[in-house]
Amino acid sequence: MTGTTGQSIENGSGGPAPVSASGSDVQGVPLYRLRGLTFRAGGRAIVHPIDLDVPPRQVLALVGPNGSGKSTLLKMMARQLRPSGGAVELLGRPVTTMSDREFARQVAYMPQFTPPAEGMTVRELVGLGRFPWHGALGRFGPDDAAKVEAALVQTDLTEMAGRMVDSLSGGERQRAWLAMMVAQDARCLLLDEPTSALDIAHQVEMLKLVRKLAGGSGVGVVIVIHDINMAARFSDRIVALRRGEVAARGAPADILDAAVLKRIYGLEMGILPTAGLPVSYVP
Repeated sequence: MTGTTGQSIENGSGGPAPVSASGSDVQGVPLYRLRGLTFRAGGRAIVHPIDLDVPPRQVLALVGPNGSGKSTLLKMMARQLRPSGGAVELLGRPVTTMSDREFARQVAYMPQFTPPAEGMTVRELVGLGRFPWHGALGRFGPDDAAKVEAALVQTDLTEMAGRMVDSLSGGERQRAWLAMMVAQDARCLLLDEPTSALDIAHQVEMLKLVRKLAGGSGVGVVIVIHDINMAARFSDRIVALRRGEVAARGAPADILDAAVLKRIYGLEMGILPTAGLPVSYVP
């Protein structure tokens, strides 16, 4: 996987599915293929030309300082923002040729701030994930119901299905939104800082669930996350942005390097060797 900007680190991730050097699925085309993707606002470049492939069955983490363009890049992938230049392909097709329903059947997006779900139970919220498959006037059939129940089981929410979403804790609410994405039966999940408001225990719970979905259900996941150690622990590969450009990309073990982290974050960071992945820290 090489980019038009920044340094590339290509030693492979050893993830659950083999990928080529470009990051594509060896059994077919990548889920996403971004080429020369840019975004400008107010005459200023927010995201410089970026090339990126997203393979199935893997978690790709977007990391970097605040204002580095992570959420902007994810929003362009989610069709929430129109790119200023470049191209986005999904399963080999330009996303511009897809209807909203076609796109929603392939991609599920969780924004950084999820909207309120007033007066809605967990099961009703999860059921909204089936909307792309039956539409506003379509019939919610047995297959839809089965998908909802399966999503509740996968996210360990069956016992909470009848509770009001507003009564849940922050971690439980994030799980409910993730369950809705699972019920959507999409090929790719785009998550914008899903752990930012969670304590450490709920962060680990959420990221374990995301990791399980990628490995077990075969979906591709792109997640924006601030904590580099969490990103390294739960992702297969990392793409680090700085000032809208790719500062580094590669396997977690390669990113957890003092010189690489300084290039990403602009400060000296130490590396603590462990039995597994090393751990970064600020001295």
